Amino acid sequence: MMSNESFYYFKNLKELYEKFFKEKLEKDTFLKETLPILLKAIDKSRKTFIETGSFSFCAQCARSGKKCCQAGLEWKLRKEEFLINLLLAEKRGQSIEFNLKNSNDCLFLGEKGCNLILTPLFCRNFFCDKLSNFLGHENLIRIQQTMEDEAVISFKLSDYINKKYLIPYFNLVR
Repeated sequence: MMSNESFYYFKNLKELYEKFFKEKLEKDTFLKETLPILLKAIDKSRKTFIETGSFSFCAQCARSGKKCCQAGLEWKLRKEEFLINLLLAEKRGQSIEFNLKNSNDCLFLGEKGCNLILTPLFCRNFFCDKLSNFLGHENLIRIQQTMEDEAVISFKLSDYINKKYLIPYFNLVR
């Protein structure tokens, strides 16, 4: 069950972003330069997921009532990754929506899959046995190799945001 705790945690973090961090992060030169590179890497990863049939396989499985994206998985998303998602959403003219319809699902699971642009590392690297068998060894390796740029860039951005913004303002974000 999705707890109210996770909803309020991310809702409060989103409000803190709007009121305090957004302006600082949007002006940051390193972030301005690196976010477009991350978006390209994410798009490249998604293209590979589509080409290998991974997304459609998961969607079909979900329609049959089986979902891996269950309540509690939202806690795999770190604060800095959530802030990156909010920045990416701004860049794309989107918003990060919370799933309040089904308390058995992850807070970020939408009608068309994950509402996040940058999914948590745990989710990016999770391939259930059925999906792994469907994809086969070569496609799994292809996906993992394609996701390398996304992982490396998101690690760098997360580390940067954590050190420059979250740690110095720890009392605000705990």
